[in-house]
Amino acid sequence: MEFNLERAFGEQAKLVSTVASPVSSADVDTYGRLQDIFGRSYKLRTVISAWEQQQIQERSLRSYYARIIFGVLIAQVVAINVFFVLLGRQCLSVEKWTANTFIFAVFAEIASMTLVVIRYLFPKPGNDLEVIARIA
Repeated sequence: MEFNLERAFGEQAKLVSTVASPVSSADVDTYGRLQDIFGRSYKLRTVISAWEQQQIQERSLRSYYARIIFGVLIAQVVAINVFFVLLGRQCLSVEKWTANTFIFAVFAEIASMTLVVIRYLFPKPGNDLEVIARIA
């Protein structure tokens, strides 16, 4: 038993047969390539969206840590200045080497924490864009 398009759909079958042209193998290949492009585009958009969200979260986290670290550093600078003033007014009496060691250690810690902040909270651009380029 054969399926007859005109018998099944009548006038609508003539409309369909006159509107559309036959599909060739080149059309199928073009459609396949188009679907491949859409698939890669979707992957790329997904990766870029995730990367953008990650960058926003990292910036906010870095900003939070930087505020805390700089707050601690400011407190240390204030404490060492108060200590130094108290030593100068002779409200505190410690040996000279103890005061020198304390002041030197605090300033060394401030310098090292500043280095840590600069190195780890503001890193050089990485290979993130290379990963995106490989996907594209």
